[in-house]
Amino acid sequence: MEKMRFIDLHCDTVVCEVMKSGGKKHLRANPGGDLDLLRLQKAGSLVQAFALFISKEPAKHGYVQTDLGPWEFYLRAAELYERELAGNADLLAPVLKYEDVAKNASAGKIGALLTIEDGAPLEGDLARLEQMHRRGVRLITLTWNHENSLGFPNAVDPEKGLKPFGFAALERMNGLGVIPDVSHLSDAGFWDVAGHTKKPFVASHSNARALCPSMRNLTDAMLRALAEKGGVAGLNFAADFLVENGRLTTIRDIVRHARHIADVAGAETVALGSDFDGIGCAFEFGDCAGLPLIEEALNKAFPAREVDLITHGNALRVLRESLG
Repeated sequence: MEKMRFIDLHCDTVVCEVMKSGGKKHLRANPGGDLDLLRLQKAGSLVQAFALFISKEPAKHGYVQTDLGPWEFYLRAAELYERELAGNADLLAPVLKYEDVAKNASAGKIGALLTIEDGAPLEGDLARLEQMHRRGVRLITLTWNHENSLGFPNAVDPEKGLKPFGFAALERMNGLGVIPDVSHLSDAGFWDVAGHTKKPFVASHSNARALCPSMRNLTDAMLRALAEKGGVAGLNFAADFLVENGRLTTIRDIVRHARHIADVAGAETVALGSDFDGIGCAFEFGDCAGLPLIEEALNKAFPAREVDLITHGNALRVLRESLG
């Protein structure tokens, strides 16, 4: 097994691969998918964030077909995640607090960070947020591409930010130790979070808008604000978030965004947020097993200390300051 050193802040494997397959795929081995535990272990994964993606457009995007409401869908996805966690206890263990990262690594196990992509299941109820935390959720991507009770995404209206419940939820997330994630959130919502959070926040899977004009990416001003709060931007491996109209994800383009973010906001602001199994492009480096190839390229563009920060150190800092 490789040295455990990669922290990836976002993948969609639980819902978009395992749940969608109806029992044919699992976290341990996910044939045809971008990520599974055996490949992560070989690559040297330290912590993998597993997002429970709450799909609202299954027919359009080819995600899980369901008539369940957001809360009921979350409960079903959480049950599946917990079964996978229990069934792979030899390779995987939950990260509920910062100390769990080192404990899991010492046992040779990948740390599993449970996250939610789209706060839609909250539906204006802070008690649900507390239930999610008790069940292990430690990061919430506040919106996906639809308006919800928290606020608005850029896909709906960049100028509409957090709703009153969004501010209340942000305050409670700070208190509980749930990391706020602004990937997909509107530009106005980003600034609402930046101005009100008391703890670091992240853009778990977003790149630099100066290099690729997608509204899913962050402006230089946003990157600097993220840095001021001690947060990180997880490099998204989607080709069209790296290069306008891109179809092939190259290592060169990932490193280019890392270099830009570091130059604008400091190397302490760069992390990994692959979006594996949630994006539909080809990777020059194959799949999650190719993470060492990205590290090798980073070593040619950054000092060794900064490469360690990008691959795991910065994300570790956020976990330490957020989870307690």
